[in-house]
Amino acid sequence: VPDGRLRILPDSKRLDRSGPGELNDVDKNAIEEALRIQADRGADVVVVSMGPEQAVDSVRTALALGADRAVLVSDPAAAGSDLVATSKVLAKALQRQDADLILFGQQTADGGGGVLWAAVAERLHRPFVSQATVLALQDTTVRVTRQTEFGDDVIEMPLPAVVAVSDAINEPRYTSLK
Repeated sequence: VPDGRLRILPDSKRLDRSGPGELNDVDKNAIEEALRIQADRGADVVVVSMGPEQAVDSVRTALALGADRAVLVSDPAAAGSDLVATSKVLAKALQRQDADLILFGQQTADGGGGVLWAAVAERLHRPFVSQATVLALQDTTVRVTRQTEFGDDVIEMPLPAVVAVSDAINEPRYTSLK
């Protein structure tokens, strides 16, 4: 996402992504949770992102946090993509990864959107849940504790699944120098 200075381009009415960017804060929580799960289960952590060429810096940050691999989908034809187009591109990229569990940050810092993960899950025909504060994986299921305005819900879903994590799930680690 852009580094905090959001600006709309007057000619196209699109978000200006020409300057420096950064990894979305809540996505750091998703990466941290994936790394914790990896420590228990031994699976690879693969970061998938869509954005302009400058997004490679964010992908490198994800690798420095400990991800094993990263995929950046970057195409000038995708510039200014809306939720529908972005969900289609990400779903196609994620299909190639064949993941049992796909984690998203709850929402984006650039547009405040909090439904991309649901659109991707729908395209992948996978169950999904949001606002996760605790994740527990069994062999074929994931148990999610999620925050609501009325208290905590506990939901169990079959794998493969999509989960959007809140910033309350963990405290992300600092990037390494690797």
